[in-house]
Amino acid sequence: MSRIRAFLTHLSISAIVMGVALAVIFLIWYPAPYFEIAGAGNIVRLLITVHLIAGPLLTLILFRSGKPGLVFDLCCVALVQVSALTYGLSVIYSERPYYVVFAIDRFEVLARKEVDESAIADDRLKQKPWAEPIYAVASLPESMEEQQRLIDDVLKGKPDIERRPELWSVYSDKPEAVLRKATPLAEFSQARPDAAEYARQLIDDAEIGVNLAGLPVVGKDGDRVLVIETDDLKPVGLIPVDPWAPAPATNERSENGNPDA
Repeated sequence: MSRIRAFLTHLSISAIVMGVALAVIFLIWYPAPYFEIAGAGNIVRLLITVHLIAGPLLTLILFRSGKPGLVFDLCCVALVQVSALTYGLSVIYSERPYYVVFAIDRFEVLARKEVDESAIADDRLKQKPWAEPIYAVASLPESMEEQQRLIDDVLKGKPDIERRPELWSVYSDKPEAVLRKATPLAEFSQARPDAAEYARQLIDDAEIGVNLAGLPVVGKDGDRVLVIETDDLKPVGLIPVDPWAPAPATNERSENGNPDA
């Protein structure tokens, strides 16, 4: 076998393995729009670099037909690839969006390890769908005494309501809590011209009669606007703008440099 043929064979095998891994990541572990929210891009790019580029290149460099120790060299390359892929996928899996919790006025996306599952009272919040996270609504305690105790706990560094499963309800049981804080997408695009193009595209793609609204979602590498359907409250898209930022100024300076002109 020639060096080029060995390289192409290694590249083909690596591409197939990487394709399967990416399909699992994007379709099951991080269904849209959670890949961007969870900030998993860096580790996926590292996986692709090591598995799809570095591995085959090492084969291209090391391969020489009849070379003593060639099998050992290729086994070492394969071992590095498999180790990197296994480690990377284990990290991606452990960080995958497992719970999406609405709390007060925003969504929080949480990995499974961030939640004390023993505190979950409703069994429906323990049944994770195959290819999407578990949705929940976190509510403040009813009594003022319990609310003050919660505030004291948070000030002491303990988790807030989005990480306290004992305060969670099933998402579909409290649609009013979500809709009360949601902003219709058309209204949001008028208030935020920097989001207008994204909002228009989502509105155009939506089926006739489907109403869309936006809510802040807290991500690992920044906050964005999660777009939901107002009927079933399920996410349909993401607008990559900071929901807390003020609307950009629309006044333009005149030619003489007067900002008030």
